[in-house]
Amino acid sequence: MTATIVNPVPTMADVAAILAGLGGVPPERIWMTPTPGTATEADVIRIVESADKRLVELVDGTLVEKAVGQEESRITIRLGGKFDVYCEDNDFGWVSGPDGMTRMKGGNVRGPDLSVFPFSMFPDGEMPDELVASVAPMLAIEVLSKSNTVAEIAKKLVELFASGTTLAWVIDPKKRSAKVYTAATKFTTLDATGVLDGGEVVPGFRCPLADLFAVGKHRSARKKAP
Repeated sequence: MTATIVNPVPTMADVAAILAGLGGVPPERIWMTPTPGTATEADVIRIVESADKRLVELVDGTLVEKAVGQEESRITIRLGGKFDVYCEDNDFGWVSGPDGMTRMKGGNVRGPDLSVFPFSMFPDGEMPDELVASVAPMLAIEVLSKSNTVAEIAKKLVELFASGTTLAWVIDPKKRSAKVYTAATKFTTLDATGVLDGGEVVPGFRCPLADLFAVGKHRSARKKAP
């Protein structure tokens, strides 16, 4: 259940109820301005477009900063580059990064680490010119950071699939594995020798996990990758 603030002057009890529903997100990632439970989509846009361009999501009226890290960033860039080449070579669609925000069915605003939108999703083959996309990506990808929690990601997956996503990948650099979701709670697990496959969503796209986990390593170290 989503908690909302109804009191003219919110109490700590109101705030505590809201924070409890965020899935154990560490306090340092939760913004207190605007007061949790009162933030809006306009706040997300204002922050993302500000000079320092902080990446935040709107979760049940609360601004939650996205988890970040060097290894996750390298993996995201490598995979995003592969999708960019695929989309161009196959005239397929486009890929956006975490600042490519998407409005969820329930009103939350999410920014997956990578989002893939086929041209076929849109009647004229072009996404409407929106600051926050009104449709969810067909493929959503999250590369886990240390501060991400299981409950946080589970909540996000529920929202994505309810909003139209049909395939999601959750890549775990620490465990050198990935989970391939075809529904919010239905997944298969790949180990470091596995291959990410676009299936019917992104036909012909394949990427070995070992290639992603070798990003940023010396060539000699890459040879040791499984």
